[in-house]
Amino acid sequence: MKKTTFTVSEAAELLSCHKETIRRAIKDGSLQAAQLGRGYRISRADLEAFWTSKGGGSLFEQDSHPTAESVPQPEVQKEKPKKPKGPEQLTLPTS
Repeated sequence: MKKTTFTVSEAAELLSCHKETIRRAIKDGSLQAAQLGRGYRISRADLEAFWTSKGGGSLFEQDSHPTAESVPQPEVQKEKPKKPKGPEQLTLPTS
């Protein structure tokens, strides 16, 4: 099961930055978060949106909603090309 919400510490670790950087982004409104008591919870979607708005690439490997393309498919055995075993023997027609 994929994690859907992150604490400030977890978000900072994912983005390789300081916790205070995350807190400032929440306070200035560039990162959406829910306040629970004295702490914050940041949704996966909001964290990725913040990261891409700052010029980052894909933060998580796959989207949280599986698609037909993300479901593992059974491997299809491809036929290997046959390698020549050496010179072929020529047969001459008999008259």
